[in-house]
Amino acid sequence: MSMSCAHLFEYMINLLNKFLVRKTPLFLIFIILNSCAVNNKMMLGSEVAEIALPLSFESQKRKIQKNPNNQLFYLNASKSRITYAYGILMEKGDRLMYSDYYKSRDYYAKSLDLFVISRNYLFNALEIKYENFVQKMRNKEEITFEKEDIDYLYWLSGSLAGSIQASQGDPQYLIDLPNIKWLLESAINIDPNWENGTLSAAMMSVYLNDLSGDKNAQKTALSFFDLAEKQSNGLNASIYVTLAENYAVSKQDKKLFIELLDKAINIDINKDKSLKQSNKLSQSRAKWLKSRVDDLFYM
Repeated sequence: MSMSCAHLFEYMINLLNKFLVRKTPLFLIFIILNSCAVNNKMMLGSEVAEIALPLSFESQKRKIQKNPNNQLFYLNASKSRITYAYGILMEKGDRLMYSDYYKSRDYYAKSLDLFVISRNYLFNALEIKYENFVQKMRNKEEITFEKEDIDYLYWLSGSLAGSIQASQGDPQYLIDLPNIKWLLESAINIDPNWENGTLSAAMMSVYLNDLSGDKNAQKTALSFFDLAEKQSNGLNASIYVTLAENYAVSKQDKKLFIELLDKAINIDINKDKSLKQSNKLSQSRAKWLKSRVDDLFYM
């Protein structure tokens, strides 16, 4: 599959708290950080990368303007923007939240612009193949997708999730929560094992933060965790970070929190080359979270 990513990664603690009273990032942030498009410079938060990577955006924009019916150009432009927003801007914003709030919000505002552009690019790409796609998505109409569509569905879900987080839960973006689930379910129906459990990991976060009142949501989330762990042979550090930050913190289970983070940290990143870069990111996140134990647990 051309330009496909390894895994994207996700996490939320309490969806409403995250959106309305900022504490920790939204689920698809780690889905996206797990993307194979994240390179070493981005993972190090390089100032050079922060300046250099956006230079490609204009080139991508010109390609789209010259070839408005080329789906792949829309996809590639969206991938690079989403990955940059998550991998650099959102991560910086997250870590600055308590030390420099206004600088943090500036990073979030820049991210929102990129997420919205990416969302629109992917809407255009899918509209090329499926007439009235956006309306059908919002109406949850049945569409016969193909395997080559998974990339588009997946990255579109990432752009929608990113818009929700970066906007701090602005209602105009928050209404897309059901669309995120629909997109991921549509992708799972095509290939549940896609990219070694990427979709299962994403659905784990969706159900961890279910707002529908489904009493079985948490149980379903844990089932998706088990499935994602199996599909990745236990080598995807992001799912442990996700469960630690979203589940263990909400349960105030410090022991489980530390166990999950240690599991992520102790993964041999050389065992699966396709996950090496994303696991470095996950392990960096895990170490940072361990340093914040006293902030996250009250007992």
